[in-house]
Amino acid sequence: MTYIIDGKKLAEEHRKALEAKLNNFKRKPVLVSILVGEDPASVLYTNIKQKKALDLGIDFLVAKFPAEANFEIVAAEIKRLNEDTEVDGIMIQLPSIPGLVGLIKPEKDVDGLLDDSPYMAATVRAIMSIIHNERIDLSEKKVVVLGSRGEVGSRLMKVLEAQVKKIVGVDKETKDLKTVTMGADLIVSSTGHYHILKGDMVKNGVVVIDVGSEKMPDGQVCGDVEFESVAPKALRWATGPEAISYRRRLLRYARNDGPLERTE
Repeated sequence: MTYIIDGKKLAEEHRKALEAKLNNFKRKPVLVSILVGEDPASVLYTNIKQKKALDLGIDFLVAKFPAEANFEIVAAEIKRLNEDTEVDGIMIQLPSIPGLVGLIKPEKDVDGLLDDSPYMAATVRAIMSIIHNERIDLSEKKVVVLGSRGEVGSRLMKVLEAQVKKIVGVDKETKDLKTVTMGADLIVSSTGHYHILKGDMVKNGVVVIDVGSEKMPDGQVCGDVEFESVAPKALRWATGPEAISYRRRLLRYARNDGPLERTE
């Protein structure tokens, strides 16, 4: 029988931990999100992030620019925010103008997009949180990451390489996906391709973490993994840890060793 990992419960635990952290600071953390254009998905996601932050008592500002804004104008704002000591984190809502991410100071790259960022990317941190909370020992396991060249997959590969016996990355150039996935003890999928992983491609007892999704023509959002065929063979299953990742990210912003001073 498949054990479904309760991501909502884990996210709630992190929310409570964050609230306790925030109570120990003299001022609220301040985050700024750079939003270029009015792409509906980008606007929606920015609004969701802002609401969650404000609900937790974190100041979340949105610097909006028209779609036709040039690089120099947005870059000037990022540079200004870099030097503003009241701003603790800068986020760029993607997709955006190429080259902007590289302008953020590493210490303010709270999304973990830079190679030298002190922060772990939010979804990667959520995946590692699930692995830790479920006490999954990876030392003698084979791990397969689907979408290993993507934003999430590439960063996850780096984190896991030192912790697992064998890790295999899968990308669009992989020829025989089934051969790679069949022997995996843990599969993490972040491709954004509808039902790329099916039941005949995994062994009994596999652990599956599905963080990919694709919007279908009828508006339904489906994961990378076909639940109906894979779930009967899976030992554990987790999907869509966005809530965990976001609250973990906010918690990291307000850590004791962060830029804010704690109260006495």
